[in-house]
Amino acid sequence: MNFIQLEFDLPDHLHEQFIAELMDQDFYGFEQLDNKLIAYIEAPRYSDTTREFIEQLVLMFPDVSFRENASIEEKNWNEVWEQTIQPQRIGPFLVKPTWSNEKAKVSEILLEIDPKMAFGTGYHETTRLMLKQFPMIDFGDKVVMDAGTGTGILAIASIKSGASRAVGFDVDPWSDVNARENAIINQVSEQLDIRLGGAEVIKEPENFDITLANINRNVILDLIPFFVKKTKYDGILLLTGLLDRDEIMIREKLKDQPVDILDLTQEGEWILFQLRKFGE
Repeated sequence: MNFIQLEFDLPDHLHEQFIAELMDQDFYGFEQLDNKLIAYIEAPRYSDTTREFIEQLVLMFPDVSFRENASIEEKNWNEVWEQTIQPQRIGPFLVKPTWSNEKAKVSEILLEIDPKMAFGTGYHETTRLMLKQFPMIDFGDKVVMDAGTGTGILAIASIKSGASRAVGFDVDPWSDVNARENAIINQVSEQLDIRLGGAEVIKEPENFDITLANINRNVILDLIPFFVKKTKYDGILLLTGLLDRDEIMIREKLKDQPVDILDLTQEGEWILFQLRKFGE
């Protein structure tokens, strides 16, 4: 399979936003360099519509430019990411790949995550927003739903924070494999139930103490009623994958739901809502 390579000149703080937008357009290989982002897409998936979308995206940022390079042979994306992923300390967690020799401090919770894709490594602002919020939540003996689980990092972190069990689901087949691998690495596979698919994989009788959703605005808007329904009374919901410009839209959607907004946090252009479901 041949790939089209796009090379973006843009500042570091915009990398994650562009990766999010490009993943929605079927790009799935990325290299992050200083003030440069290289993105790859299967050649048959690169259409005039895709190119027009990218041109419009670039026009929103005066200092950003891109160039399209010739078709290239497939790369080993895991090898590419291994060259760029480094350990990170996020809130109470040390997030690192297994090939790193970094040691966790006595007070830290170790998350060993070997990613197959860009998201769920701890590098994205939305993952960091989630993990930084965890110390404010009582996970003790709770049951957690992790929507859009990706590498499984949030579900794994919730179990290591005291949750008795977590259910993570994602529509991408790579996530189904990768999250299971990471659950084994972190020795939580017996407590973590990974399911391939969307909201339909959550069974009717299932309800959760804590709901985590790190997806994107459109999916979250569609699934807010589902997330609220599946969260127990007095349960907590964390919603992210949202840009600051999405705040008003999300607030409007929440008006009809039995939830209180407990907190709104932000990193860069990304925001996270912490909600509590009220009732009985």
